Order: sequence, then structure tokens, then C-alpha cells
Amino acid sequence: MNRYILILPLLLLFSGCNLGDDTEGVKGAKGETQVKYVICGAAETNCFVAARFKDLDGCESHKKWSEMLCDSVSQPGKMICETDRGASIAFSYCTL
Repeated sequence: MNRYILILPLLLLFSGCNLGDDTEGVKGAKGETQVKYVICGAAETNCFVAARFKDLDGCESHKKWSEMLCDSVSQPGKMICETDRGASIAFSYCTL
């Protein structure tokens, strides 16, 4: 009986704790997607998943956009993008 008297207050204490598994907002976002957008250095070194997408089309669209050089300073109010980047130091991939 004494054991139950000691355990009961501990159970009540821990039942009110938020262990972080029901966090709301950005930090509480859940879900994995099938398609990964991966960025690597030369020869596939130092690779990391930079984004996730629901489908390959969305990933490829993002990849195309991210490989452009864009300028919004020289002409305020306009975004001017070029597709020719020249030599690359990083490479991106869409993969399942």
C-alpha cells in the first residue's frame, strides 16, 4: 500500500508533462514525403536533404528554379533570372 502512495504523486506529476510529441505549428509539422531534393558537393560528397516533395514534378521544378541566378536589386520590382551559371561547386538531385 505504501508503494502506491509513493507512485501516485509521481504519476500525477508526469501526466501533466508535455514531452514534445504534440507540438503545434512549424516545429510540430509531421510527415515524410517520398521525393527528396538532395544537394551535394563535387563527386557526391557532403550530401544532405534540403527539401522534400510529394512528387518528382514538384522537385524537378524546384531544382530548375534553384539552379538559376536571380537579381532583384538592379531593377527594383523585377526579378531577372539567368539559367547559365557557368561552373558549379554544388550539385542537386531529385531522388526517391
